[in-house]
Amino acid sequence: MLTLIVLLFVSLASSTDSGYKRYHISTHSTTYTPRSWELTPRSLPHPNIPTDVKPDDYFRFIPHYVGTVLPGQSLSWSSSCFANNNATLSVTSDSISLAVSTLDKQSFFCSSGYLFAYFSSFDIVYFELPDTHGISWSASGLSNAELFDVNTLGVRVFNFSDGVLFSGEELFETVMLFFGGLIGAHVPEWTADDNLQFLADHMNVVMPVRPIQRVNISKSEFKSGDFLGVIRLDGLDPMLAWGMGSHTGHTCITMWIDNELYVCESTTNSAYWPTNGIQKTPFDKWIDQAQAANYNVVHLPLDPEIAKTFNVQKAWDFFNTVEGLPYGFHNLFTGWIDTEEDNYPPPLTSHLVQLLAPFAQWLLFKEMELGQTYDFLTQGLNFRLGNKEMQDLATVYMQAYKQGLPFTKLMTLPEEDSWVYQNTAGTRAGPSMVCDVLVMSMWKAGGIFGNLTDLIEATEFTNWDAYTLNIFDANYKRPAACVEADPDSQFCQLLGKYRMALPGYNTFTPFPHMRQTCPSLPPNYIKPTNC
Repeated sequence: MLTLIVLLFVSLASSTDSGYKRYHISTHSTTYTPRSWELTPRSLPHPNIPTDVKPDDYFRFIPHYVGTVLPGQSLSWSSSCFANNNATLSVTSDSISLAVSTLDKQSFFCSSGYLFAYFSSFDIVYFELPDTHGISWSASGLSNAELFDVNTLGVRVFNFSDGVLFSGEELFETVMLFFGGLIGAHVPEWTADDNLQFLADHMNVVMPVRPIQRVNISKSEFKSGDFLGVIRLDGLDPMLAWGMGSHTGHTCITMWIDNELYVCESTTNSAYWPTNGIQKTPFDKWIDQAQAANYNVVHLPLDPEIAKTFNVQKAWDFFNTVEGLPYGFHNLFTGWIDTEEDNYPPPLTSHLVQLLAPFAQWLLFKEMELGQTYDFLTQGLNFRLGNKEMQDLATVYMQAYKQGLPFTKLMTLPEEDSWVYQNTAGTRAGPSMVCDVLVMSMWKAGGIFGNLTDLIEATEFTNWDAYTLNIFDANYKRPAACVEADPDSQFCQLLGKYRMALPGYNTFTPFPHMRQTCPSLPPNYIKPTNC
């Protein structure tokens, strides 16, 4: 979701005209009418390389939720530039009109930036002068569900707290956190350094440099069902780790068949990885690809007694039914969100995520033409409502609200492993699994959870949830090469320039409905033991 927020504001800053919904950015005017159903050119200046943006400014361009303006009511607030602000909303069958008053300016040079949004519109406006500003939208062409959204939930107001210049610089700096690591096969040193600083500032994670960066051990050290934890310092993995409270951004499982060791995983193809979707790769090939991609990789062997109970054939039988399916974008976010607000790293809130979802659907389906595989919420929320026929997202929101399920509660309903998702035409339907969900699902299929198998939903687990399960070998005697590379570590780290640590590793005994109600707020990620 955070990646999509970056895409949102990058597209607002750079996209050309298109024929779908209305996403617009503008400097203030006394009366402002967005052009209906167009993606218009943007007026946000391209920032120079920032000199004053600090590492803790990453993602600060995300606007803060101020409140909601309901029809016939007013909303008042204070901002750093204007001490007194007020907004009123009027909705008719033809138009949606917002009046915003900005008064008592605090500095001659300051400005206030806002995102005004409802289901069908994102509009970014900057106010520089004290005045009453009119913003209007045409209501013609909106569906009943879209009109229900604005009539019932109003226009949501978000404030860019640092103004236009610094918000632009913060967006630029955040993009650069990802840029170097995602455009090529290798992670540049400057990108790794930025990401290390991000992890230290936002998660209190420190990854010291390792003198030995590849450790080769006998394949006999690996069992079917062993866990591989991965983090690549490319912006994406650290961001996922930040959202989950995990010290990994990717996970894999090792499996033997016909005397050959494989690594099974769910991932996407990219500049640094050649294969898309759920896949198996011979270990020797995988470890070379991982090294070339600048992976940091740690090996966690299963507890020997648990490994004896792991039915390898049943795990392979399950894998064979899902191999080739795409990465699990469908439930990437719903599996992570367990609480109404305490899984969103600030300043992100449920209010913005609810409105970001239709934008993501428009961006990925219409603009990028990526297809149904990249449907992040619609199918999963339909399943939560028990819909036998899929409804569009606006209708789902309306239907849920009428059933007493506002978006915040709808998102927290547990994902179910049995749900079957439709993918882009030409791709078969199947379960939706991100990396750790595939690992968990293979453990389930192999019987690791015993009589709890049907009481644990793999799709509700995150990376942290997986490696903190008490199923690993606490008495594992590390090979000499592992000890030489990392004398003080409890793990065998196979790859990477930077030493990994996994706080909470091997801690929690599995229990029914595990990990369905867990908060995950940075930087401490405090969770009840029974969540």
